[in-house]
Amino acid sequence: MSLTVVSAAFAHHSAAAAYEADESIRVTGTVLEFRWTNPHCHAYISVTEGPFKGRTYTIELSSPVALVRDGWNKMLLRPGDDVTMEVHPSRAGAPVGLCRRCAVTVNGSLKKTSGKLKETRDLQRRGVA
Repeated sequence: MSLTVVSAAFAHHSAAAAYEADESIRVTGTVLEFRWTNPHCHAYISVTEGPFKGRTYTIELSSPVALVRDGWNKMLLRPGDDVTMEVHPSRAGAPVGLCRRCAVTVNGSLKKTSGKLKETRDLQRRGVA
């Protein structure tokens, strides 16, 4: 039984190791898929502008439980929705990012953020949301 616990602990990665915590980029495109799964939800975006244009960008979000606390639900992002998300990019330069305390604009309007209201207002002041 302890082998299973150890394996699970090693399987979970550190966000600091995979993503640029002090940097953010804006990803704009069309939702291909939104997976509401543990331990993290994922959004798959067909990028329509910027350096990843024409590619699928994978965005890692918090767990469903954490997102529900922030007012999210599994129907927030639907295939075909136009979205803009500010994410922490991959350290490796891959089309992968982390959405923690990020603004999410769906079909032209701010829908939800992953994080606190003060952080949402800060993003709005910066013109992100």
